[in-house]
Amino acid sequence: MPRNVAIHYNFNDVADRFVDKSSPEVWLLCGISLISFMIMLMLQPYFRRQFKSEEGSAIMESLPGLFTLLITLVFSVLGICFLLKA
Repeated sequence: MPRNVAIHYNFNDVADRFVDKSSPEVWLLCGISLISFMIMLMLQPYFRRQFKSEEGSAIMESLPGLFTLLITLVFSVLGICFLLKA
């Protein structure tokens, strides 16, 4: 990994701000996935109540877990893309 990584991109997808790879901002980008995971864990009981099926289908019962996985993957991929695009 290069010593300096891009931390911000403009609308033309051109890096316009670089920081040292040990900067707290780099760790903040990586931590976004962890924060989103924690939020989804806290919201999981709400999703379980909302998607509870009268028939108790397996698909409806697994939706909260799938939402948690999807949100975590999205934020993880975003953080990795920002780090690798440097």
